[in-house]
Amino acid sequence: MTLQDQISTALANLARRKLRTALASLGVVVGTLTIVIMVSLASGVRGQINRQFESIGLDRLTVRPPGEWRFRGGDSSGRKKIISAKDVAQWREWPGVKKIDPEVNLPGSARLEIKLNDHTENVRVGGGEARPGPPAMMFERPQALAGSVEVPNEGGLVLSLGAARAMGAATNAVATLLDQKIETILRAPRGEMQSFTLTVKGISSEKSSVILLSPEDRMAMKNWWFNSTNLVEKEGFDTVAIRAADVSQAHALTARLKKEGFQVQSLEIIVEVANRIVTAITVMLSMIGGVALLVASIGIANTMVMAIYERTREIGILKALGASRREIRQMFMIESGFIGLIGGVIGLLLGTALGIVLNLGIAWYMQRREMPLRGDFFTVTFGLAAGAILFAAFIGVVAGLLPAQRAANLDPLAALRHE
Repeated sequence: MTLQDQISTALANLARRKLRTALASLGVVVGTLTIVIMVSLASGVRGQINRQFESIGLDRLTVRPPGEWRFRGGDSSGRKKIISAKDVAQWREWPGVKKIDPEVNLPGSARLEIKLNDHTENVRVGGGEARPGPPAMMFERPQALAGSVEVPNEGGLVLSLGAARAMGAATNAVATLLDQKIETILRAPRGEMQSFTLTVKGISSEKSSVILLSPEDRMAMKNWWFNSTNLVEKEGFDTVAIRAADVSQAHALTARLKKEGFQVQSLEIIVEVANRIVTAITVMLSMIGGVALLVASIGIANTMVMAIYERTREIGILKALGASRREIRQMFMIESGFIGLIGGVIGLLLGTALGIVLNLGIAWYMQRREMPLRGDFFTVTFGLAAGAILFAAFIGVVAGLLPAQRAANLDPLAALRHE
């Protein structure tokens, strides 16, 4: 028997028992569907993580004084090593440094208000590039609705859409706030207050009540809070954001800054850790689908055993006509492999279709909630599709191995006498 004869015979035998073939393939369909959905979800989440971090910039570094990984509510007393203005000026001259922004944190207990005409709103100070915070790491950076959303110069501020709405501005008329003077009031827990008059330089798409201030204005507020003239000279900057020319330069700058004794945080490190976690989750999810395929292999083996009982005389005739044990074994293994292949293809198609439906549902929900996440959460890659089909076919071949060996070992005379 040629390989073509074995394949055509296997397909004809599957076609003769359509219902049994469909039931045997059903387990493979469920297992493949499970693998495709779970692994495509992990792949989509990985893509979302990478896109969000890339939108922030993998070429950005955050430098902090030694041991200052946690924000301490503005209390920077007792630092053994500070980031001085001299350090920042020196770093500006380093090769590979594209942009550098020193940051000053306001005390955690500080209460900040903005006042325009008769409207007063509590706000918080948003971070610049040095302190993107969890929201910025998981979502796209706010867009400029009017003016600029870059860190303003001294005497200016960037107002969020949420704060503008709270101040009585309509969404389609926020541009009218540009260049207006807004009174910014800093209140201490003990009751004192200090007012700073700032000019609106931009409106961001941020939905919460946030303002963005220049480092100079934050330093002036912090000096008033601690009743000091210049805290930078004594305590230095809280953080410094450095934007490198490219990712390779960011690596070099990280090593250089660490050598000088500063703490350096890179988004690329976070991306690497996140991808490792997603990889571990992908393996666990794949194992769940693998269990479903293992159960399906039992059904395929049972189907092939029943097929041998029904076709014992046929096997005897093939052997009498000169078919070897290897050819008989191959014929039954090809047949069981086709059961796995059919189930794998159907499971892949169903999993892909379900992923498309879920992506549409998620996109609709995100749009309805005005959340800025974009892209698919269920991504079926070529590697996933090919791997799912090949693995399903492999499971079918393995499941048919013992029944095929049993068919190959049948005695021709006993098979011909079988009723």
